[in-house]
Amino acid sequence: MKRIIRAGAALLAALCAGGCAAYPAGETAGVSAGLESAGEADGFDRSGGAGAGSGILGGADTGDGVSGGAGTREKERLVIWSYYETTAQQEAMDELTEGFNAVSQSYTLEWEYVPMTEFSKRLSIGYTENAMPDLVIMDNPDMPYYIKTGLLEEITDMEGELRLYEDYYSALLGTVYDKGKLYGLPLNCNTVALIYHTEMLQEAGIAPPENWQEFQEAVKALSGDGRYGFLMSAITGEQGAFQIMPWILSAGEDIREIGGDGTAKAYDFLYGLIASGGMDPNCINYSQIDVARKFIQGEAAMMENGPWILPMLEEAGISYGVTFLPADERRQTVIGGENIGILKGKNTKGAREFLRYCAGDQVMSAFCEKTGVLPTKRRLAGEGDGKTDVFRRQMENAVLRTENEHWSALRDRLPEGIYEMMAEGRTAEEIAASLRGE
Repeated sequence: MKRIIRAGAALLAALCAGGCAAYPAGETAGVSAGLESAGEADGFDRSGGAGAGSGILGGADTGDGVSGGAGTREKERLVIWSYYETTAQQEAMDELTEGFNAVSQSYTLEWEYVPMTEFSKRLSIGYTENAMPDLVIMDNPDMPYYIKTGLLEEITDMEGELRLYEDYYSALLGTVYDKGKLYGLPLNCNTVALIYHTEMLQEAGIAPPENWQEFQEAVKALSGDGRYGFLMSAITGEQGAFQIMPWILSAGEDIREIGGDGTAKAYDFLYGLIASGGMDPNCINYSQIDVARKFIQGEAAMMENGPWILPMLEEAGISYGVTFLPADERRQTVIGGENIGILKGKNTKGAREFLRYCAGDQVMSAFCEKTGVLPTKRRLAGEGDGKTDVFRRQMENAVLRTENEHWSALRDRLPEGIYEMMAEGRTAEEIAASLRGE
């Protein structure tokens, strides 16, 4: 079991003696520069006395239980689990924890990596063995399930100070509320889009496809010589389901009623890409990060993916473009992203302090910019660059997966449908019927 602990306190102390910033210029300056003027935006008073450093690394005594000073008492340890695995994501988590540790006089936060495919299992084992973290960053459609299991702490009393209804995308609130009670904070959000190699399309004389017919023709023209025209993740579980759903919605289905003619049409279309040699049949084994790696290696001309892989593409020096997924009857996608939840019975006071910190405008903006995703506050999301513009615009009519009351079962069944068509010869109509429970 791979396990990584990110503890930034010792490194921070060494790098930041005297209040100097430890972050590379231009990468996370938004986390520290200007937090002293954030005021009510993040809930912390950063008015320091003479000699106090600037920003979150400075060590200003706030007088409200948050300080970067050395202090005389030992800090309490907090642990948060996350499945973030890309370099940019892990660096952002390091910076997030180091920033919090620099301003909190009472707590030291460490983060542990738990693979997404093992996240639910680790939570179950941790509950049984009394080895739970204090907080978790989890896929937003998973939170309603864990709320119902009684695993998460209710934080309805924080509703006013977090300003969820005033500041956040309203669609996201359905993942943190249950029966009017609040259980988490939306940390970031995203959608998926079509990402393409600009040079490959230019060499083939192909414009980014806008509809299914154009897309099918482009995939065929771009396939061959060890390269697939298109690649997506169809792995069993949340990632595969997240990528399959936009095609079903585009074919005219309603998120609340999956299994009709549009569902069959979408499966027939996607399977046709595989059968014609336009998409790698191993898509059923690829995570979204695997797909991005194949794209970087030039093994796919186009891919379906989210904004979190853009830092990978930038680091690899890939020339790429981002556009909407090709549409059939309409263009609609589903909302992705992560929420932060507090585990019941753990250090809830310290965990609440971390939630307040993450809700700060500058902290949220810097974290999302580093990881390539969108802030959950609508006004902050509008400040993104052109590379994330498609993902941001899709948020306006994107839907939550959990609007379907059977989502916990569908998230496995949706990708399995692709496998069953490949391995068992089932038809698209049979897959659609099985999703209706027939």
